[in-house]
Amino acid sequence: MFHSDILARTGRSCSHLKCRGITSVIKELYFPEYRFTYSDGGVIGAPPKKKDTISGMARGRLVDRQVELWIRGGKVNRKKFHPFSRAFIALTERLCLKPVGAQVVVRDESCNIATLVDAVFLDPKGRVVLVELKTGFEGYNETSTGLMHGAFSYMTNCPANQHQVQLAFTQMMFQRTFPEFGTVTALVVRMTSAGAHVRAIGSREKTAVRLAQKSMR
Repeated sequence: MFHSDILARTGRSCSHLKCRGITSVIKELYFPEYRFTYSDGGVIGAPPKKKDTISGMARGRLVDRQVELWIRGGKVNRKKFHPFSRAFIALTERLCLKPVGAQVVVRDESCNIATLVDAVFLDPKGRVVLVELKTGFEGYNETSTGLMHGAFSYMTNCPANQHQVQLAFTQMMFQRTFPEFGTVTALVVRMTSAGAHVRAIGSREKTAVRLAQKSMR
């Protein structure tokens, strides 16, 4: 059975699972105090200097959709893609990563949480690599308002670490949803006007997720 066939068995949406989404769960549990605003007096980092005419969230959704179209092998004109989409695709090609899945549904029944994996690749040795794709966060990705809670209290609550926690849970859920793939690598890839920023999930995050998952049951 091909990798794409295995990944397709959970469907293309989390809605039928009636589970909690991972982003809202981890915010509630681990960084509820974090607030981002561009308003004077409570600024967390300077607003990015956008050349885009669309907002950051809309841009992120657009890039996700374009990357998904590319991975699913649809008829696409990459020249019309957003620059971040084109740069991300070029990055994966330079790294010799073969795309096998996009927006893959994973879940943890014991915690009643679910999420989508943005992209799944195979490295040159045939090992699975998960990618959480982010765009922007320029000027405030490393800016926090304090420490996280619980198993992640050693981390500040900046967006960069929020993304690490999100992907660490996603990696755990992927391995439980698709045990036939064994241990997988997980990367946060953040596309910015300055290029791609790649960060892997470390052993400390993996340990913290195992501890956190036990307390969430």
